[in-house]
Amino acid sequence: MTETEEYFPRGGKKPTTTYFKQSENFLGAPDKGEKKRKRQKKKSEDDDGYLSDDFTQEIDQSYKTCGIFLNYRVVKEGLLLLGRVRRALETKILVSLPCRMSGVVMACHISDAFNNILEAYVNDKVDQVRELPQMFRLGQYVAVKVLEASDNSLTLTMMPQDINSDRKATDLHKGALIQAAVTSIEDHGYVMDIGIPNTRAFLAKDTANSDMELDIGMLTWVTIKSLSADSNVVTLSSELGALQRSFQRNPGVIYPGTAVDFTVHKALDNGIEGHILNNQLAYIQRHQIDTVKGKKPALGQKIRARLLYSVPPQQTPFLTMREIFDSSKTNLNEEQIHQDGDVIEEAKVLKSWGRTVFLRLSDRSTGFLSLRRGHDFNDHDDLAKSYPIGSTHRVRVLCYNLSDYVYSVSDDPALLRQKYFNISQLSVGELVSGTVTEVADQHLRVAVDRISGYVPRAHMTETGVFIDPKKPRNSNVSKKYKVGQEVQARVLVVDETKNSVVLTLKPSLLAEDLPLLMDYSEAHVGKMYTGVISHIKHYLLVSFFNNVVAYVPSRLVGAQPGDLADAFHTGQIVKCTIMSVKPEAKKMSGSLVDAPFQDADNEVKKAIKRKNESYGNQGNSSDTDKHNEQPEDKIQKKKRKKNNEEKLKTDRNLNEEANCDETEMVSEKNDKTDVKSPEKIKKNKKREDKVATNKESETKGAKNKNEKENINKKELKKQQKNKDNKKNKIKRKSEESHETQDGVPTLNPIELRLVDLSDCDTEKHYKKRVVSLMKAINARLHRIERVDKKMAALQGVGPDPKKMLLRSEMHLEKTNNEDRLKLFMKALREAEKKLSEFNKDSEIDNPKEAKVKGNRILKIPSAKEFWKVSEKTEVVQDDSSSSDDEEEEKPKKKRKKLSAAEKAAKVREEEERLREMEKRAIDSESSPRSSEQFERALLAQPDCSQLWIAYMAFHLQATEIEKARAVARKALNTINFREEGEKLNVWLALLNLEHRFGTKETQQKTLEDALQMNDTYSIHSKLLDILVETSKQQELTALVELMMRKYKTLESYVACGEACYKSGMVEKARHVMQRGIVVLEKKEHVSMVVKFAVMERARGVPDGRERCEALLEQMLATYPQRVDVIGVYCDMLCKEGDVQRVRQLMERMTAQKMPARKMKVLYKKWIEVEQKIGDEEHVELVRQNALKFLDKAKF
Repeated sequence: MTETEEYFPRGGKKPTTTYFKQSENFLGAPDKGEKKRKRQKKKSEDDDGYLSDDFTQEIDQSYKTCGIFLNYRVVKEGLLLLGRVRRALETKILVSLPCRMSGVVMACHISDAFNNILEAYVNDKVDQVRELPQMFRLGQYVAVKVLEASDNSLTLTMMPQDINSDRKATDLHKGALIQAAVTSIEDHGYVMDIGIPNTRAFLAKDTANSDMELDIGMLTWVTIKSLSADSNVVTLSSELGALQRSFQRNPGVIYPGTAVDFTVHKALDNGIEGHILNNQLAYIQRHQIDTVKGKKPALGQKIRARLLYSVPPQQTPFLTMREIFDSSKTNLNEEQIHQDGDVIEEAKVLKSWGRTVFLRLSDRSTGFLSLRRGHDFNDHDDLAKSYPIGSTHRVRVLCYNLSDYVYSVSDDPALLRQKYFNISQLSVGELVSGTVTEVADQHLRVAVDRISGYVPRAHMTETGVFIDPKKPRNSNVSKKYKVGQEVQARVLVVDETKNSVVLTLKPSLLAEDLPLLMDYSEAHVGKMYTGVISHIKHYLLVSFFNNVVAYVPSRLVGAQPGDLADAFHTGQIVKCTIMSVKPEAKKMSGSLVDAPFQDADNEVKKAIKRKNESYGNQGNSSDTDKHNEQPEDKIQKKKRKKNNEEKLKTDRNLNEEANCDETEMVSEKNDKTDVKSPEKIKKNKKREDKVATNKESETKGAKNKNEKENINKKELKKQQKNKDNKKNKIKRKSEESHETQDGVPTLNPIELRLVDLSDCDTEKHYKKRVVSLMKAINARLHRIERVDKKMAALQGVGPDPKKMLLRSEMHLEKTNNEDRLKLFMKALREAEKKLSEFNKDSEIDNPKEAKVKGNRILKIPSAKEFWKVSEKTEVVQDDSSSSDDEEEEKPKKKRKKLSAAEKAAKVREEEERLREMEKRAIDSESSPRSSEQFERALLAQPDCSQLWIAYMAFHLQATEIEKARAVARKALNTINFREEGEKLNVWLALLNLEHRFGTKETQQKTLEDALQMNDTYSIHSKLLDILVETSKQQELTALVELMMRKYKTLESYVACGEACYKSGMVEKARHVMQRGIVVLEKKEHVSMVVKFAVMERARGVPDGRERCEALLEQMLATYPQRVDVIGVYCDMLCKEGDVQRVRQLMERMTAQKMPARKMKVLYKKWIEVEQKIGDEEHVELVRQNALKFLDKAKF
């Protein structure tokens, strides 16, 4: 037997209350018998047999009006409807409308107040605008008006002046429902715009819905609470109860959402017919019917219904019994049981009406199957045979209509076989088959089952976007792809928030064995991945799957072209080797060179070759020198060449800084380092001596050699001869020094000149040489320190061949520097010895030598006094009573001769002292002390948050708070957007400033901006510390409540509890712990309770010790095998020195049956505690107990 549908009665004559048959309708009126059957009348000529025999010529055909659905051809401009928000995008809102229609509301059609904010934002008058997803909730009911109707879409508006354009102030009454917009926010409420001229509306905060956070431009439903005498001043209310009680009392124009009393008149084939207000005919369609207090509506019953829309020209109202104000926030998960794409195995047929079949999908859901496409039924009998009432069918859910509360389903076999139905079923990197649906010059549209994928131009072909300058336009794409063509593609990006899928058609990316890079955490340094060039500037950006991008600098591209845009093009396939990756910051750098270190070796070899050409080939100008060269000289040259090559590699890896001292800079110049800044070259020019001047003339000669067109041949020959002579001198001098210094490290000509003291004749020369040697020693010491730091950083690196090679090169560099340092120290001791001899001679020859100026005597400094920072002068008062005759020569003290060890120790002390003084001088010079210095420093380091914060502190010291704020805002605009950590530091500094020196308004504004631009948890967690430091307990309490509602994580609750303990709010901290136990998962309870117990004891709470022990004992009673809890408890008792309680605890825990690995941890911990605060006797006892356990344990 088939099931009788309770919602679809048979048609017939208009029944009365007494003889209405309940079994064939959905109303609740009882049966009281049947009317006496009348004699059938003769069929008329016009009767085709489709109508029932019970019908007469006077039958009411009004059910057809109820059965007519609205469609895009029927809807006209100006129609008002009640819809629901289906989705909120960045610039528009998608609205679901009754009768399976949908419309679009653009951002400019929401309210005038929101348009004013958008205009101010465009003109940079405001910093931010609330986004549409924050203004509208999914499933929210809204009143809309049709602005424009097309074949398959509607353009709508929500502006109050458009919705209420036909309303007048006299039409308003108490309890009327209105959709209004917030114009401004005042201290006690909101000024509202209801769209009615000559009216002023106000919504008090006391009567506003507390669950809704209103902002300027937002729309909300309100009811009229009171009116002034002339109806010009309107007081509103948006409380949920007031909205539910809103009611239309006066006959007239009814607006969407307005509640009216509907009197049930009769049941129709597809709904209910009744009357409202002054007997105005109205209808409720079948899917809009709901129960009243758990019962079906009965004939003649008055029920409360709300208007959906009115059908012109007679403005026939169509209502809904659904309550649209059940709650402030609609829960779509409870309302929408089935998701798009779900397959219903047994959907039962309830009714077939027209070419639509209504199905029962589950106990609480129904759906309709449209037979307008893909089915060929000649009449109703064919439809009834295929879909008899009570039969079950396998269908698939296409979508859910929020306004009709029904599902659209299909039983098409091809649709049931489809694999991909919604975007969540696709995964990045998956190979799919699709059909081309749209071909354009810049993109393709490919349909993957029911999902539309986007193929950008760069991923249409293997070559990408290559623009031929000889052709004005490339039309190969439109020739290669046609609509309906089957293609193979791979999913490149899936963005569920934007409901978009990006595909690639490149054959290189479609290989099944291709290694895919879909996340920064999956990238391995040194591994090569296939990517696509997405951006070309003075660097390259190589994109992979899932929006993973690698930055490739120009120096790691390979062959260095003049312009990267000439050598590469967008969409080009490249092999990229990962050089470094930071997954937490989503940053990654790569190289297009297969082995980047090989290029470095080539560069080193080229540099050595150029050096040998400059010093070797041109130096040996005569054939006599070549023939006289000994084998030992060749061996020595090979050694020097090898040392120089290793030195070049090390210098390139260490990236020496530009502000080195004289000797270091010259040595780096001779060793051919990669990059030299203009500042470094400038310093070198200032500090060069005669030999450096000769080298400068060499470079000038080389430049002049390249510019042959501008120089006369005779002048060129002269310059070449001079250059060769100078190089020969330097070459001979260096070769002589190398011949005499066999077995010692190779020195460059400048260093050889420093070590050679033969050209020092006077005391002044020795003093200058000592200063130069000290600078050279300090430079080498700094260099050794830097190498040590980098070697220490490479200690933890695994067995990487490249890292091992780098360590060996650094060790060689350190050894060479140490050897050179020994030579410099030896030369320094000799120079000091000679200088002291000069001082002795000058003191013996001129014992009374002094320079007298006025009444001050300037004493000539001795060798000891020379090492001090500044020359010290002794002021001796001229004794007027003394005369030259009375002056007596004071006896000279004998100096104690120092041993070699004492001299070396004294030299080391002087070196340490000078090094410390130089370091302090550098630090004092590097730290800015004025606004101009800060500005100059920030030009060099614009992304350094530490420097920006120091600049803010500089202004705060002068109590210039506004300037500090301006510096912070400038920093946020200047720092690169990729430096998220640096920007976060500035935001935190600005928040700290506002909470210490700002007002509540500036604090709130800064906090809102920080939350919008950064991770909200990072800001809130740091704000906890700021509020604790500033002792703002009231704001701290509010922030803790907010974080407990928003972040349901263990870390958040622990941070809130710690902040409460620090500020002395013990009860609040304990409340946080109890709240965390309720909210967090059970597996996190132990960790949270243990951390709170430790905080109870650490913060010095009065009863903290007892409470801490009680919490830990409770955890051990519940989880006796948690070794980590036992360890915390034991450490706490050990810290107090309570050895007896530790022994009691460990005896109790080891008496339980635990796995051997846990018992091992317990016994080991026990032994450590006994060794720390116990005695040897108990240590031995614990060991014996451990051995007994091992004997009894079964492994």
